[in-house]
Amino acid sequence: MSHFYLTSMYGICKYVWYTYNITNITNRQLIMYTKIEPFGYAVYGELIGSTWLSLVEAVVKNGQITTDEGRKRYSLQNIRVRSATSARTDPLIAKYANQQNIAEIVKLTFNKDLMYDIDVTPSFTPGAQSYYARIKNWKMLDFIVGRLTEIPESKKAVMSFIREEDYIKVLKNPKDDYLPCITTIQFRLLKIDNEKGYHMNIIFSARSMDAYQKSIGNLVAIAILGEEVAKRLKKNLGVPVWEGSIDGLITDAHIYDNTIDEARKLLESYKKIESNESHEKA
Repeated sequence: MSHFYLTSMYGICKYVWYTYNITNITNRQLIMYTKIEPFGYAVYGELIGSTWLSLVEAVVKNGQITTDEGRKRYSLQNIRVRSATSARTDPLIAKYANQQNIAEIVKLTFNKDLMYDIDVTPSFTPGAQSYYARIKNWKMLDFIVGRLTEIPESKKAVMSFIREEDYIKVLKNPKDDYLPCITTIQFRLLKIDNEKGYHMNIIFSARSMDAYQKSIGNLVAIAILGEEVAKRLKKNLGVPVWEGSIDGLITDAHIYDNTIDEARKLLESYKKIESNESHEKA
């Protein structure tokens, strides 16, 4: 994290943070979330894994007990999340995340046509179009690359995952329905110069997100999408396209009651292991 960012945050709000050391990444990682009145919680991580852990902790420690169609959960509203980079080189992912859950969400984004719920308590019957089917059938990846190749500064390079058919199906069967949790993903190119090319930032919107079971898979899948877009743009534009940040607004971030204990144990394990490793390296 840059010194400027730290100074700015100290100036406007109080936050919770933990530090740890990881070889070959940086000499310091910061996991952070903060509440900014009157807007709500903001979550930050230098990498995707630390962003995910920050989100989990924010919900575990501050989530309000609510219900969703009769299911108890801990939830926060209107959460801003930011990973400083979309790179997937964060060792925290391999160390603490559920690899099967990540793999399933990646499949639903890149090679499975039909949607299914990886929740321990599925909330809908499989069968709706997956993210992969929507991206493929609506040629969204081609649109993103084509638009940014033609107009690199464009603000129209947006994937939108909800269509009229989704509204019809939800109203027709409201107790067993599916509506994509990630509603939009936008890709923005910011020019550095003619030789160094562009930074590419990714911005997503989510109507809902399971912070513990699914958010890390969502972030990884978004990062992989970004890698593919960047690779194609680099070829088309003839200049580098560098990994930028992932920013998101989550309308409802939650952890269900039947997984909250697992989430707490995850955080306890993380703090204990990283603290011990930090002391060993000191």
